[in-house]
Amino acid sequence: MPFALLPLVLLAQTAAVAVPADIVPPDPKAMNSAEIKTFNAKLPRSHPYYIRCVKTAAVGSLVARQVSCRTNEQWKLTDLRGNQNARDTVEAMQGKAVNSSN
Repeated sequence: MPFALLPLVLLAQTAAVAVPADIVPPDPKAMNSAEIKTFNAKLPRSHPYYIRCVKTAAVGSLVARQVSCRTNEQWKLTDLRGNQNARDTVEAMQGKAVNSSN
């Protein structure tokens, strides 16, 4: 391992040790923003139970926003499912792209 990366590895290991052991997986949909902020104060941003909220524009509105809050673990699973669905769709359509009207 290069010596330049050693401090980063040691820092990551010490951050992982500082996380309280009594943390249980939260339900972000049942929490308000103050509760999420309090919960996240105990965790590093890379922890699987850290809650991230993402705002997206509501369809058909210039002002309204939808907020989706999930744990890092839930975001990761959502990304994996979405990617797998896209791969499945591409694989299913590859053999059907031939024009048979000739």
